[in-house]
Amino acid sequence: MKSIAQELLDRTEEAVWRRGEGYADKGKVRILKHDEKGIEAAVSGTKNYNVILKFVANGIRKQCDCPYAARGICKHIVAAAIVWDEFRGFARPDSATVHAETIQPSPISGPQLTRCFADPLNADLNIIRVAVDYFGFSHKPHAVLPKCPRIESREEAPLSLAEVKSALQEMASWNRRSSYNHYLCAGEMAAAFSELLEVIYRRLPATPPDEAVRIMLSCVDWYYAKFNNIIDDSDGVWVFPKTRIGRNVAALWKNHPDSAEWMTFNKAAGDLGRKWESEELDAEAVAGWQDITL
Repeated sequence: MKSIAQELLDRTEEAVWRRGEGYADKGKVRILKHDEKGIEAAVSGTKNYNVILKFVANGIRKQCDCPYAARGICKHIVAAAIVWDEFRGFARPDSATVHAETIQPSPISGPQLTRCFADPLNADLNIIRVAVDYFGFSHKPHAVLPKCPRIESREEAPLSLAEVKSALQEMASWNRRSSYNHYLCAGEMAAAFSELLEVIYRRLPATPPDEAVRIMLSCVDWYYAKFNNIIDDSDGVWVFPKTRIGRNVAALWKNHPDSAEWMTFNKAAGDLGRKWESEELDAEAVAGWQDITL
């Protein structure tokens, strides 16, 4: 014999659990039928709802005919579970246990996430970092990555290719962490790459044009050769660094169209495009990435 409330605790939102406790305390649960394997109960709310809870071979069968139960465990199921446990001599979980073990509310909403993908250049990168923990296909523990690789952030400091390559190499090393997961860490990796590209964008005006073009070519190359190979991009988070690469290249192309490095950029980008995208790429095409949305 085991507690059914304890079995349901980590599958239930805390607010729902608290409301279920209130229903149990107010005597809103009437046991209709019970045995050692399960219970049928009527729980009074806006109307009477029928609840069935039963231990089965592979877990717990739980059923309520309220509208909320189609989305998850409802307050009527919680109330019935608590009453049945107490009827069998089990103490209900204390308040601290409830808070520690129930599902906490998501700090982000579906509409917020949708807006990020609709306007990736202005997306809140903190949402992208944690989205998989609330909307992903898996919720296993995983590595927590730095928000940005180490790089000077002062806008007046000219960039060097060596500095940017060092930052990119640091990010590449993160996938060797023991708890790195290609899917679960994808949002954090995309956000960190995007943060690096934001720093680069702010420092471009202080950077010699030829060096700036070489830096952006290194970012395009890293996007294809490394970034896409160290993430499982099932959720489309590639759009956040890709649009920023496009924005940075567009700014350079507009302000320094006569840089001698564009010829090298176009040749290398063309090779990358044929290898990874099966299409021709050049500075103008890469600049167009800034307009991508999902």
